[in-house]
Amino acid sequence: MTSSRFTRFAGAGLALGVLAFSGGDLLRRVVEPATPTLASTTAAVAERTGLWFAAGVLELLSALLLVAGAIGVMTLVPGRGRVLTGVGATLLAVGAIASTGHTIGYYGTYAAYADSGLDTTALTAMDGTTDALGGVAIALFMLGMLIGPIVLTIGLRRAGAVPIWVPVLAVVFVVAGAVSGVPAGVVGLLAGLASLGYVGVSLMRVPDIALAPRNAPQASPAI
Repeated sequence: MTSSRFTRFAGAGLALGVLAFSGGDLLRRVVEPATPTLASTTAAVAERTGLWFAAGVLELLSALLLVAGAIGVMTLVPGRGRVLTGVGATLLAVGAIASTGHTIGYYGTYAAYADSGLDTTALTAMDGTTDALGGVAIALFMLGMLIGPIVLTIGLRRAGAVPIWVPVLAVVFVVAGAVSGVPAGVVGLLAGLASLGYVGVSLMRVPDIALAPRNAPQASPAI
């Protein structure tokens, strides 16, 4: 795959990745009760198994897409802001990879609970044995997805690759993700598309000449 094709693929991955990530999160919020407990969430998942499954699939798909986008985003910063952007892209990629463990552990666990038919006492006992298993994945997921988008877009802003409102909306995206409720999920979806989605579209629009190696021969101008 040529550099230009990969960059456009990475741009599409970043835009679609944040759409899948936020869309899956929004579906999760739709399924979960307003005051989630082990019993109430298990019951809610049992009633809306299809939505819960779709949310989990979207979250898993988003991990692959966001990693590709994080790799390609460095094309936008050949000079100033490259270090900061690189740190943000690395954090985003780590968070996306760790999200697979979090998704399997969270969505898969509640799907298994809902399908088990066990009572609250048995579920509580099982839940106590699984809480510690995904601690590292959750920590990396939170670190990468909360800090990565902000640092990444600030670096891109320093490089002059994005407008000032992109890192501002990245902050909104992160804050909305930490707030419960469907309205916050909608805000997070829109802010994610307007920030990381904008970065992805910018990658897809990078001209081929900007991606060419420095020593590559240039075509003669047409007469």
